[in-house]
Amino acid sequence: MPLPGSAWPHAALSPSPESAKACEPAIQVMAHAVNCTFMAISAPSATFKSVSASVDQGEPAAGFKRAQWHWFETPDDVPWDAWDALPGGTAYLDRRYLTAMSGHSKVQCCVGMIRTDDGPWLGGILMQAVQSESRSPAEHMDVSFGVRLATAIMQPGGRPFRFRTLVAGQGLGSGEHTFLWREDIPAKWQVKWTEQAFDACARKWGIRVWMAKDFGPERDALLAPHWSRRWARASFDPVMEVPLDPTWTSTDQWQEALRTKARTKVRSILGRSAGLTLRRVTDPEELQQLGPDLIALYDQVYGRASIVMGGLEAGDFARLAAQFDREFTLVTYRQEERLVGFHCGMHHEESGTIEAYYVGFDPEINKECALYQRMLFEFITWGISHRARRVVMGRTALEIKSTLGAFPVPLSTFVHINLPLAMPFLRWMIRKAPPHPFKPRRAWRAEWCERWQKMGYRVN
Repeated sequence: MPLPGSAWPHAALSPSPESAKACEPAIQVMAHAVNCTFMAISAPSATFKSVSASVDQGEPAAGFKRAQWHWFETPDDVPWDAWDALPGGTAYLDRRYLTAMSGHSKVQCCVGMIRTDDGPWLGGILMQAVQSESRSPAEHMDVSFGVRLATAIMQPGGRPFRFRTLVAGQGLGSGEHTFLWREDIPAKWQVKWTEQAFDACARKWGIRVWMAKDFGPERDALLAPHWSRRWARASFDPVMEVPLDPTWTSTDQWQEALRTKARTKVRSILGRSAGLTLRRVTDPEELQQLGPDLIALYDQVYGRASIVMGGLEAGDFARLAAQFDREFTLVTYRQEERLVGFHCGMHHEESGTIEAYYVGFDPEINKECALYQRMLFEFITWGISHRARRVVMGRTALEIKSTLGAFPVPLSTFVHINLPLAMPFLRWMIRKAPPHPFKPRRAWRAEWCERWQKMGYRVN
């Protein structure tokens, strides 16, 4: 039987909120659509109910006829062996990440898995209830005069607007961290069951603003025709990825693949940051002690963001290090013994991916020493040491990342607001508020551009 569901708390964390403008534009648009309906978004909570699916008589997979979601209250309740056996895992869907972040106070999380009564598990999903605070979308999108006017009316003086968001996937995390499916599950059933998961969690948490995110071009093409009419599809800033050759053993080989201008940029970054002392911290007890100082630096970046969803807590670093061991990195930056910055990330061996996680830094030192660019370089260095195939750097500072070889990967998000008149307004805002135009720099030599293009990256 499905477990009745109170969910365990969980943090909505971003893989790369690296600047004060680190935000999720989709939430910005939804926030103003909700605000302009003049209605509250809270609703009474309910317990989870079993959700089953009836299948057309011609459905070849007879086992889908009575599939039901099962919801798990704590990490200890999740059948991790079955979860791990599903293909398509990522660092954010890894049991170590979900276990490390359990007990977090800012965001509720629930893991669901679906199967027939006596059949095998068909898939799993990560659902989050995130407290969101929105200010203005103008810094992140080329909004029309109408959107600016609506924003000024509904948020006079830039007053924050707070609401809860039900997210399938990671709240501010960028990438395909939404669900896991058995390979033979048709796209229409992936969507149908995802919509049922939203219905169940919305009843539990009383949330009317929903977001299913993120979907890359290939998956988006498969799923897009099957979403019901209640959803609006939105495309916002791309996620930036640096592809790597897993045969590389040093950053010298990476630099040899770059154009002269990009190599000069790397030398400049290393030269400007040469006075800083870098140290990797691996001991969970030391990270526990450092936690408050790291959060203070993190707040200097994330605290000025125009959208706030959940966030880090001082104990997160130690818990992640304890779970991931050497596949979690946290590097501190000091200037004359003073802590001025840090970056942290995760390595997911199965997908060959480095996830650039959170950063924090002193803004003045960043200007003086190219601190943020040095952090990007260090993520690439760490990826090469693990023979990774890519470094995922998130959605902010697009041009800076492209100078080091990052390519934009478009992502789509599906959003729904369960309020009268909200969806027409949301669709209007999506049309009127496209992302800022962005032209990536060309960092790679011609032969490497050709190679990355064959792998599916869009080369400028």
